Amino acid sequence: MNKITVIVPIYNVEQYVRTCFDSLLKQTFKDFIVYAVNDGSPANEQVIIDEYVTKYPDKFVGIEKENGGYGSVLEMAISKLETPYFIVCDPDDYLADDALEHLFNLAELSNADITIGAKYFIYSDGTDSDYDAAYNTTFTRLKSNTVYNKGTNEYDDLFYIDPSPHSKLYKKEVAKNIRFLHKVGYTDNLLFYISLLTADKVIYTDKACAYYLVDRAGNTMTDIRPKALDAHIEVFKTIVDQAETLNPCNMFYYRMFESYKFILYQTPRMSGTKIEYKEKLDHLYELVEKLIPHRDAIKPLYKKYAKGGFLEKYRDMRLLNQSSSKKTFTVIEDKMIQNFKEK
Repeated sequence: MNKITVIVPIYNVEQYVRTCFDSLLKQTFKDFIVYAVNDGSPANEQVIIDEYVTKYPDKFVGIEKENGGYGSVLEMAISKLETPYFIVCDPDDYLADDALEHLFNLAELSNADITIGAKYFIYSDGTDSDYDAAYNTTFTRLKSNTVYNKGTNEYDDLFYIDPSPHSKLYKKEVAKNIRFLHKVGYTDNLLFYISLLTADKVIYTDKACAYYLVDRAGNTMTDIRPKALDAHIEVFKTIVDQAETLNPCNMFYYRMFESYKFILYQTPRMSGTKIEYKEKLDHLYELVEKLIPHRDAIKPLYKKYAKGGFLEKYRDMRLLNQSSSKKTFTVIEDKMIQNFKEK
């Protein structure tokens, strides 16, 4: 009986798919099935999918659907799961040969709901790979092969983990009730944060189990379109909304505020006009509004971890104060629009 489903969301990545599929066939762990989901791609991946399904019918299930975006693929694939675990492998990335074996053994040994590994960054020009611990080592140090239990201070450190899908093995139970957005990117953030709030046990390993192509044109790391910025904002608004019924810890809300700040500092990269830029900043403020009620949860952790200067910290606290928030954001917005260079 298969233990793991590997979900491969496929859209306009024809040149990478074979490398991804071949890495799955090399796995030392054999009790897995691949859901190769063609999300209405305009390229020719379906020919490749059909080839692998024909050659390896016990390993590959080909699924064709109308285009609905990354979230729609996750939603559909999770709803079809017949295995206790799943992992998402983007088709422009690939897994280490023993990735599934290592993650599965840790999951079974610890009874963890999520098993998280490190990864390697790889690049389109073929330069050497760079090791990434898969979390922000500036703020915490995770212990390898150690169980983290929900409700502990140590569990809070897991919110510094990179939410990308790489090297993350999930029990299907923690993700089955997530309501995914369609037609937007960044929905891997939704998968990770809501699953982390749902889980009771998580285990981390510093072994790199995945290879992540970070500079492919069109991926979320390089996409600077206004539409991509809107998607990023909408996903984090949805994360906050869906978290409300899950009794989130204070660290969750602090990390959501830091995510707002990350998006804010990324906005000058956007391609577009100043009018479009203002529209996106106004949209971003909708995320701030969802965080204002949680100011008391955010404030002590902000004081402990925030790295900005006095003026930035003063501004951020005013931003989270209902009476001064809108005025404070208007000042921020006006300055950023003034400095924005149309592209």
